[in-house]
Amino acid sequence: MSEKAKLSIPAPPEGYVWAQDYRAADGRIVPGIASRLGITYHTYRKWRMRGETPPTVLIGKRLAARIEWVEQFNAKREKEALDAFNATVQDIEYSMRPAESRLAA
Repeated sequence: MSEKAKLSIPAPPEGYVWAQDYRAADGRIVPGIASRLGITYHTYRKWRMRGETPPTVLIGKRLAARIEWVEQFNAKREKEALDAFNATVQDIEYSMRPAESRLAA
């Protein structure tokens, strides 16, 4: 299937985005939920089965989400990653032994 045929999906309702990328009426490609999360559509489907995606709704036979939901989900993931990184850095800083002086033999 050609790239053009894959993207010939009708636009979602205003304020929503499909799970897959799609082509807008003016010809530009609009990133879907998966692209906005930085993953492939197949990975998105796996995450969705595990409940690790923003809330979605079915519109017809297509998965869609409000753009705000996707942005909030991304912000939450970014905050969790930064919190985990900062906790790791603090653990490393406080768990290091102080330097010991070398004794001449």
